Amino acid sequence: MTPNDLRQRNRRIRLEISPDDLDIAAGDLCNRIIELAEYRRASKIAAYYAVNGEISLEEVIAHALGLGKKIYLPNLDQKSLRFSPYFDGQKMRINYFKLPEPDVDDEQMLQPDELDLVLAPLVVFDAQCNRIGMGGGFYDRSFAFRKQGVDKPVLIGVAHEVQKVDQLIPEEWDVRLDKVVTDQAVYD
Repeated sequence: MTPNDLRQRNRRIRLEISPDDLDIAAGDLCNRIIELAEYRRASKIAAYYAVNGEISLEEVIAHALGLGKKIYLPNLDQKSLRFSPYFDGQKMRINYFKLPEPDVDDEQMLQPDELDLVLAPLVVFDAQCNRIGMGGGFYDRSFAFRKQGVDKPVLIGVAHEVQKVDQLIPEEWDVRLDKVVTDQAVYD
């Protein structure tokens, strides 16, 4: 299957997960993430707002905020990502992809290399921590500096276990994740 075929198939699979199963998966994912040393060490964490069957990070976000960690959500207004601060009651705006993002001024946004931990959405992954995203290349462009031997921020993909495939052949521009965490397992 081509990357686009895999992307379409897995998006369809995600959409078929029932609301109850989505809630259970989100709780299981949260339990796995909060046990990670990378999470415990991080103070600036990038997350995302789940849409279209993506596994939710709401419980992780609430846990992190409760510990005094800072949460950032992606801002998609350029070719690469910047990250906007998020907190309870944050005013949101809808971007051109019809996704919610914090409504903040440019000077409040962080560059990717200012984060400690990134919890990245994905559509397809394998046990070697390769990923296929939505196809816009935002994460690969934003974290391309990681290919130069830089190990910060830690990049962790999050997904439902059913999004896993046996093997992906990465492209030269793909940025490998440090780990993938699902509702059922941790891969690194």
